[in-house]
Amino acid sequence: MDIDTWEYSKIITAETENKYIDFELDKNELPIFEIKSQNKHTLITTRQILEIGNNKLKSIDFESIDDVIFGNFKGTLNKPKLSIFRIIDIYGEQMDFQMETGKASIGLIKSVNTVMNLKRESLNE
Repeated sequence: MDIDTWEYSKIITAETENKYIDFELDKNELPIFEIKSQNKHTLITTRQILEIGNNKLKSIDFESIDDVIFGNFKGTLNKPKLSIFRIIDIYGEQMDFQMETGKASIGLIKSVNTVMNLKRESLNE
């Protein structure tokens, strides 16, 4: 997978992790993945999902997530470059966040699912 072809998405590395001044993160919270379009900036961290759009911040902690719906774009003709993924929290409330479709979506899906699995494992210990 050639991540250099992703238009809006990036995997956060040690070299780039200090470039996220748009978001205020906790001391031990690490950025993992970002989607940055003209209208929104979304960040996946080790603790939460954050998004700034229209000068408004929305966020959700991974502990509060009950389900994630990424959608299915495989085989879709003329699919948009940006779409949404939906978070359903433990109270049944829904929040939509932006995602890049195509191969870049794999990075987002792996990031979110990995953190969710780690959080669930730590709760079961």
